[in-house]
Amino acid sequence: MNTTDIQHLRRFKKLFSCLALSVAFLPISCNHADPLEKEFRNPPNKYRPMPFWHLNGHLTKEGINERISNAKSLCGFGGVAVLPVSPGPHYTNGKTCPGMTPAYLSDEYFERYDDMLRKSEELGTEIILYDDIDFPSGSAGGKLVRDYPEYTRKYLLKDEIDVQGKKHVKYECPNDPNKIMMTASALNMDTKEVIDLAQYVKGWTIEWDAPEGNWKILVFSYRANYDRTLSGLVDYMEPAAVSKFLEMTYEEYAKRYSNYFGNVITKIFFDDVGFVHQENTWNPEITRLFAQRTGKNPALYYPALYYDIGPETQAARVAFFDIRSELMAEGYPKQVAQWCKEHNLSSIGHPPENYSPNSVVANGDILKYYRHTQIPLLDAIFFYGRGVHGFKQISSAADLGDKPVVGAELCGAFPADMDSLTLFRTVYDAMARGVNFVVPHGMWYDTDPEKIRIPPLISHENNRIAASLPKYSETVARSCLLLQGGKKVIDVAVLWPITAIQGGTTINRDATSGLPVANWLPEHVNHHIISDLLSNRVHRDFTFVHPEDFCNGKLSIADGELHLNNVENKQDYKVLIVPGGDVISAATLQAINEFYKQGGKVIFTASLPFRSAEFGKDAEVCRLIQEMLGVAPGASSTNTEIVRKEGKGTLLFLPNTTAESLAAAFTDLQIPADVCFEEGTVPESSVGFVNYLHKQKEGKEIFYFTNTTDKEVNGNVSLRGEWKELQLWNPQTGNIESIKAQTDGSRTTIQLSLPAVSSTFVIAHQN
Repeated sequence: MNTTDIQHLRRFKKLFSCLALSVAFLPISCNHADPLEKEFRNPPNKYRPMPFWHLNGHLTKEGINERISNAKSLCGFGGVAVLPVSPGPHYTNGKTCPGMTPAYLSDEYFERYDDMLRKSEELGTEIILYDDIDFPSGSAGGKLVRDYPEYTRKYLLKDEIDVQGKKHVKYECPNDPNKIMMTASALNMDTKEVIDLAQYVKGWTIEWDAPEGNWKILVFSYRANYDRTLSGLVDYMEPAAVSKFLEMTYEEYAKRYSNYFGNVITKIFFDDVGFVHQENTWNPEITRLFAQRTGKNPALYYPALYYDIGPETQAARVAFFDIRSELMAEGYPKQVAQWCKEHNLSSIGHPPENYSPNSVVANGDILKYYRHTQIPLLDAIFFYGRGVHGFKQISSAADLGDKPVVGAELCGAFPADMDSLTLFRTVYDAMARGVNFVVPHGMWYDTDPEKIRIPPLISHENNRIAASLPKYSETVARSCLLLQGGKKVIDVAVLWPITAIQGGTTINRDATSGLPVANWLPEHVNHHIISDLLSNRVHRDFTFVHPEDFCNGKLSIADGELHLNNVENKQDYKVLIVPGGDVISAATLQAINEFYKQGGKVIFTASLPFRSAEFGKDAEVCRLIQEMLGVAPGASSTNTEIVRKEGKGTLLFLPNTTAESLAAAFTDLQIPADVCFEEGTVPESSVGFVNYLHKQKEGKEIFYFTNTTDKEVNGNVSLRGEWKELQLWNPQTGNIESIKAQTDGSRTTIQLSLPAVSSTFVIAHQN
């Protein structure tokens, strides 16, 4: 252990002993009548971290028993997520690292899996069943593409030629025995006219007398991925294909280990189920559903996926991409969730880039994606802070679905020399944004550094973090105990701008943007900026709400507020923030207008929409915007003047969305903060954030504070409401102390002293 590591260790020891609110403490005896307090002091295994355990060597019963035992006794983990791996290149140096023996799904493999289950049962720990070998999920170890190539994922293909009319054209479209034509059309690049060429197609030949003009002949087809490698993934959007995959994998575990389901095995993990780097992932069912949903000829609209076809461009893209997102949500994630429910298990998993700004090109629609998944999960990978402004996308999906548990796969592919501070920073940031179950990435069977394909090693064998792991596990467990379930107190709803993203997205636009994957956005779409400002600068918690929820009964209006109609996690929003963008659903905008007319408060930002997500309703969108704000649709941040309109409710348009303009808007709208940090309390820092989360659970008001900066938080914090008895629950130590506070009848003030990279809970008992 080097000098820096020793300093980190000393810093953590000091942190755990000194974390406190700098107010007078009152002694408190353990209230044995409160089971939550008892569990907080000694949290059950089910709340503890359960890291990925990559099986990268030859498995033996002795090796399995030793590693599972050490995970509990030396690291404090509550179990492991078993992840078989194949040989593959090292993440940083490219050298080949070993995979697992015995072979995946072989009889000997299941014998060793039986050893894992028996040892876990003996120790009282859990196994999370990873549903494949390697990642993404969906290859069945290469068996799917070998035995059922017709069930592999499919791709949208576009063949085209330019034609200068007026002339007779004979076009021999490049053929492929595995390619199936869907539509053929011609697009006039000047007038945007589109012609269906179906009647001119024979086989793969098109003969057509082109009119005058600058035309493109476009042939759209699809093909399955017949590549006989692990890239032969199942078609996530085809129910029959997913069923076959489940038969090949899930059922093999069920017929052997059903007696462990619901006790030792409680969750099944799926990984990276989406289409990152493959924006043209497609399914022929999209063509049929487009015609059924819109009543329009798909051949006339497929060109919109690549080109501007005039005023109907955005509506066509929204329709195509939304159908794809529905097929994704109702495909693999739904079928896995149904299978898990039938077997007394919970599905837990994620698509790639679940936290990135543009989910259209990565997974469809992230708020829809988790519709059926029992435990939505985010993955924080590559380096600290990556994707943090999108973490609320996953917890919002859970909130909208009234799901009590939100998972996180943390620290995968972080630097191999990651320190303890980064370990804690990452989990604190995730939990402050709604995470309450943790899967660190991860443990390895063979811990030789040359054989660990993806760093860092998170186990007692990593000297940089070994001493901190027991405390890390206890801290996470106590935090997850308090954060799972209950009702969030959130005043702010942010409209999920999915239609604006869909309407501006073309196939392969993200890939050619020059930006990191899934980061390209249409101009003015600023939901990640708003997320950053609300969480880290203005300190107002929020939930992304889906535009469809304004029309399907999930959201309702009463007493000038929006209400999320859940059974447990009901939320009451005092204000709606609308991100910028050109496209919005006319039905959603009408509902927002009705919210305003019933006393609601709405903040539009960056730009005002002028295109409809539905066909033929652009004029309605423009009329509503003009009626509501008196401003021309399309107005954007090039205009700097704030627009304010007051009726029974209040409307604001903030062309320049900043922390200052948002804070001023909340003041103008008379929406006091639930948690207010006194000026000077939050330090300026080059790393990390100061965040809070407020829940109501089991008769308690639970305020969770995190500080991931490198400086101490020290100052007054006021809580909305009159709380006469407050307690400090320290997740690092398990200590519970009574604390004094001041109240003026409407707010309660405490002095918060929170060391760098730490967290604490302030608990008030409801009156």
